[in-house]
Amino acid sequence: MRPRPQSLLDYREYPVLYVDDEPENLRIFELGFRREFSVLTAPGGREGLEVLQHKPVAVVLSDQRMPGMTGVEFLSRVGEVDSKVMRVLVTAYGDAATLSAAVNDGSIYRYVPKPWEPEDMRLTVRRAIELYALDRERDDLLRELTTLNRVSQSINQQIELQPLLELILRTVVDDLGYDAATLLFFDRQRGSLRTAANIPHDCATSAWVSALELTPDGAPRFLHAVSEGEVQVLSQERIDELEGPVRAWMAEVAADEMLLVPLLGKEEVVGILAVDNRRGGQSFEVADRTLLQGLASQAAIAIENARLVDDLRRSREQVIRADRLGTLGTLAAGLAHEINNPLTSIHTFLSLAPAKRSEDDDEFWGDYHALATREVERIRGLVASMERLARGGSGDGARREACDAREVAEAAARLLAREAKKAGVALELEHDPATPKLWAARDQVHQVLLNLILNAIHAAGRGGHVTVRVVPSEVGVAIEVEDDGPGIGAEDLERIFDPFYTTKDPDGGTGLGLTICQQLVANHDGSIEVRSHPDQGATFRVLLPRNEQAAPARSNGSG
Repeated sequence: MRPRPQSLLDYREYPVLYVDDEPENLRIFELGFRREFSVLTAPGGREGLEVLQHKPVAVVLSDQRMPGMTGVEFLSRVGEVDSKVMRVLVTAYGDAATLSAAVNDGSIYRYVPKPWEPEDMRLTVRRAIELYALDRERDDLLRELTTLNRVSQSINQQIELQPLLELILRTVVDDLGYDAATLLFFDRQRGSLRTAANIPHDCATSAWVSALELTPDGAPRFLHAVSEGEVQVLSQERIDELEGPVRAWMAEVAADEMLLVPLLGKEEVVGILAVDNRRGGQSFEVADRTLLQGLASQAAIAIENARLVDDLRRSREQVIRADRLGTLGTLAAGLAHEINNPLTSIHTFLSLAPAKRSEDDDEFWGDYHALATREVERIRGLVASMERLARGGSGDGARREACDAREVAEAAARLLAREAKKAGVALELEHDPATPKLWAARDQVHQVLLNLILNAIHAAGRGGHVTVRVVPSEVGVAIEVEDDGPGIGAEDLERIFDPFYTTKDPDGGTGLGLTICQQLVANHDGSIEVRSHPDQGATFRVLLPRNEQAAPARSNGSG
């Protein structure tokens, strides 16, 4: 960790180089100031430049009249090596033109006339060191501000919680140069503080810290201070004053000090950022607190936003699942009828089979057996469709695979056939054999079609007609669901995808079906469009990308 402004009183941290070709002058300077400053000396300009190549120096003082290289020339060369070094010319010659030129071209900070007074020289060196340190500090603060701005942008762009935590910790260690960092969050139900993430990962301490939990019973004073938003510095020198679990934490980390900065959320303290210097061994200064508080402020906002996004994602998946189960409930009554019909054929075949064992009945063992087998497959298909609908697959990470849009549409139409018949609606499926296969989560596409077809059946009404088309599109596959109902009014057309907006009766729907359809289609990098005119029905068009590796789907004809 670098020196801070509070270290300015310790002038020995900033080496001073005195260059003079007279050994006696070098000896006087060293004896006069070696207790107050870190003094280096050189008998000439060339030797002085060699010193600068090997050691950092804050202030350089040089005699003007030296063989081989004048003081002004030497100090000018020093400026080329390090422009931040404070340069002072020491001269007994009142050459106004030389001094004026040196000051004007920036070769020297100021000059000291010979013979110099010890107190004047002391004040000159002290002021030069202070200016050097302040200049360096300004550069450091500017660099830190630039880093914080850059990091702030990165943090605010990251909405996934775990990658965000890793980014914050990497910033503390890699960008700001601290040794280790830990993020601890409050568990509001238990009132405890638990580790959420920490780095470095590759040390024995990491596993211990990862399992750290500070409870109200074990560390009440510490947790109260955190809840109040206090910045705390824990030190090994005062470790006996700490509560047991906090003392064990400090002992495990084995750092001289640990700085704890609260993560201040909008309404409460989210947790803390703990930073230690287990390798550096230097104390934390006020500037460290300021820097890390600035980072913690940005981090707290980003963490709350990431948590909100995470909560919204989970809520959305729960709503999608609830909608899917609602659709499943709508289909349940019809499913019993759809299964009973083929079961009648199967039951009849099995009942007659014993009596037919000894008979050579080609019609029974041929056509009737084939019919019973088809009915078994029909039941299997219905059950599989219902099972897929109930199983899930609502999240963005649902498994994608090559699938035939026609088969998905047929499965949805088969499940809704009973609903359409009960409503007095003719349901028809059309398919273009040139349609390519999809790259999609099959169950999600199935859920979208169930929603759209069911809406179309309700819109068409008794005597109406619903057509489902599966055709090629410019992006891959287009699935159209068209009804010949009353259409959608212009004022409703703009809002049909809004959450909770519905034109149905209060008991007829939640207004979430189309919102969920739009989200599931968007998860596939697709889009959903609607065309409608009064008294001319409505057409919903779902556009989904093709599976680039798959050939066009094989056609079995129109449904």
